[in-house]
Amino acid sequence: MEYEELKRLMREQKVEMTAEERMKAYNAGEEVDHIPYTLQAPDPAMADIFGFTTSQFAKDFEVKSEVIRRRKEEFGLDSFNVGLGLKTIGGALGSKLAVPEHGIDYVEEHILRDYADFDKLEVTDPYTNPVLRPILESAKRLKDRFPDVSMTTSVAGPISTAIAVRPVEKVLKDTRKNPEMLHKLLDLTVECSLKWFEAFAHEFGPVPTNFSDPVTCMDVISKAQFDEFSLPYIKKLIDGTEKIMGSRPGAHICGKTSPIWKDLADAGLFSFSIDNCEDLAEAKKAVGYRMRIAGNVPPVDVMKEGTIDEVIASCRECLEKCADNPAGYILNTGCQLPIGTPKANVEAFIYAARKYGRGARLGKMPRGLEDES
Repeated sequence: MEYEELKRLMREQKVEMTAEERMKAYNAGEEVDHIPYTLQAPDPAMADIFGFTTSQFAKDFEVKSEVIRRRKEEFGLDSFNVGLGLKTIGGALGSKLAVPEHGIDYVEEHILRDYADFDKLEVTDPYTNPVLRPILESAKRLKDRFPDVSMTTSVAGPISTAIAVRPVEKVLKDTRKNPEMLHKLLDLTVECSLKWFEAFAHEFGPVPTNFSDPVTCMDVISKAQFDEFSLPYIKKLIDGTEKIMGSRPGAHICGKTSPIWKDLADAGLFSFSIDNCEDLAEAKKAVGYRMRIAGNVPPVDVMKEGTIDEVIASCRECLEKCADNPAGYILNTGCQLPIGTPKANVEAFIYAARKYGRGARLGKMPRGLEDES
């Protein structure tokens, strides 16, 4: 399909609900105009599509506002997230972060190379911490600017936060050589995350929440390491979030996660965004009655490097596998939307959600798919 044809077909599609109306009705078991959709961590890619650098998006309030406005107007993404990235709490605790002009931040120098310094670390206060306070202030300004657009917040998962405080090779070695101190570090990471959620709830009331925890996948740690060092702290984060916000969070974990799906459902996770290396149909079979599933269009091979037709075909395949998930399904990318993703491919993703996800209902295949069969 050529781009002009895609644009023509999109103009013919009828969108009858806002994202908030759609999600509310979908959660209530009602039929909606089309399947709910989102894009995993889209801000860097969206900034790039609209001609801005990631640094401009992070630092310039007007740029951030423009990106939020345009992605709502052009892509129907009428919510925005003001949360903490994978490295943010590490930076708040004293790790030195490097922020490229156009790219993803990384840790340049970890604050906790030696556990002799552990007692110097304190649970971060979002109201006074020089890293967290500007993010909270930005959330206030954005909510004032966009009062009718829903806002969410997020944190990194426990182990992923830990490696922003202490080098990953040391954390992995700690699982064998120094488990006692690693448990203390993981407990600290959860306390910092919950303090952020407390501040957010104080300022804005209950909002939807999410956490990303790429290091906790089975490509990086073993199931035994997950059971001892990740799951208890994920459970603490889930329980603490529910107590603060009144609802359980969703999560995304990159890579291979099938061995821990049932553990995540047992821990009370509300929804789980699954990497494209895993199979949505298998996830539905394993935990679909207990946990909402999101995913999992390949972000690089399809969204960034694929054609319009390949994006549409991948979205349809995901819907065919999981749109009737009993606990619900959200069409999403399998991981973060990459910088450099063409605007046409984002539009193809939305077109497919509207076409094949038309007439979606919780636990049922959309009428859009049935009409095409």
